[in-house]
Amino acid sequence: MNRNLLLPREKYKDEMGKQGPGSFTFEINNDKQRLFYFGANHSLDPDNSQYLALRKYWEQFLKMTGRNRLVLVEGTLRGLAKDEETAIKSGAEGNFITLLAHQAGVPVACPDISTEEFIKIRPDISMDGAILLIFLRWVDSFGRRAEPKPNFTESFKKWIESQNKKELFKDVSISLERFKGLYKKYIGKDFNEKEDQNYLINPNNTGTIVNETAREHSDAREIKIVSEIEKYWKERKNIFVVFGSGHLIIQRPALESLLK
Repeated sequence: MNRNLLLPREKYKDEMGKQGPGSFTFEINNDKQRLFYFGANHSLDPDNSQYLALRKYWEQFLKMTGRNRLVLVEGTLRGLAKDEETAIKSGAEGNFITLLAHQAGVPVACPDISTEEFIKIRPDISMDGAILLIFLRWVDSFGRRAEPKPNFTESFKKWIESQNKKELFKDVSISLERFKGLYKKYIGKDFNEKEDQNYLINPNNTGTIVNETAREHSDAREIKIVSEIEKYWKERKNIFVVFGSGHLIIQRPALESLLK
C-alpha cells in the first residue's frame, strides 16, 4: 500500500476536530459486501457511552450482513471474558467486541503490529524511546481505568512481571526506577503518575523521542492494517473493524481509495 494514501499527519488535528469528541463510525458498501469501522475511545469504564453505540452498530452489522463476516481488533487477539463488564474493564472495546463476536459465531483477526514486532523489523529505532513508549502506553491505559483505581505501584508490579516474560526484555533490565530515569532524561522532568501522558504517546504530536517512536510505529501499523483490510475485502469479506478513532482518521482516505 502506498503510504501517501493515508491522511497526512499535519491534517489530523483539523479532521479530528470535524468529528468532535467520542467515538464515531465509517462505512463502505457495495452490492456484495460491507465494511463497518467503529472508531473507539479506549475507555475501560463499562458506563462509557461508546459501549451502547458499539453494541447498536454491531447489531446493525449483523442485520445487514448474512455471511462471510470477520471482526478486526486492535493490538492483539483477545482472550474471551466471562461477561461484558469484565471484558470492558480488562481490555476496553477490543475485549468487548471479541465477546460479542464469539456470541454471534463471527471469527476475529488482528491485523496490527505490536511494539515488539515493530522493534524487530526496525532495529534502527531507539531502544530507550521504545521502552518509554511501552511504559507510557501502559500508564495511559491505567489512567483510563474507572474509579476507584487500584494502587499504581502494585499494578505496575503485576504488569512488569508479564513484560519480563517477553523476548524484547530478555537482555534489558526494566523497573519503575529505570522508567522514571528515562522519563527524566528524555522528557526533562520528574515522572508523575497522576499526570496525563497521552500527549507523549500521541503519534500526531512531535517534540520528544517518545512521539517520534510512536509516529514511526503508528505509520507501520496504519500501512499494515489498511493492507490487511484490503486483502480481506478482495476475499469478499464483510468486515467489522474496531480500532481507536485516531486510526480511523488516518486510514479513511486510503480505505476510500482502495475499497471504492
